[in-house]
Amino acid sequence: MSSPRALALAAALGLGLVVASGCDDKSKSAAPAANRSPATAPLDYLAVQGQAKRHSEKVISVAQVQQAIQQFQAMEERLPKSLDELVAQHYLGSVPVPGRGQKFLYNPRDGSVRVVAAP
Repeated sequence: MSSPRALALAAALGLGLVVASGCDDKSKSAAPAANRSPATAPLDYLAVQGQAKRHSEKVISVAQVQQAIQQFQAMEERLPKSLDELVAQHYLGSVPVPGRGQKFLYNPRDGSVRVVAAP
């Protein structure tokens, strides 16, 4: 018969193997380890922060122009012919700049505005 001490040791080894085999599962990782380095973490953070800032500025600019279009339509009972008309009629101080390499695309037929890549 096996001693209780040998059974406890075998159980501990078995449990250790089960735990150790589950700890090396790479498929559950959120991102590949090659893309995440502690040395580049501050630079990665700043890059993501810059992207978020540019995106939020674009969203705010579009919302500002859309609000001016809605105000113009409510007061003038028509859509503006261009975004410059919003400035001329003092609904906007100036047409906001959406970002480097981008421009506003305004459709005077339906009043929609969106940001597209500048040619």
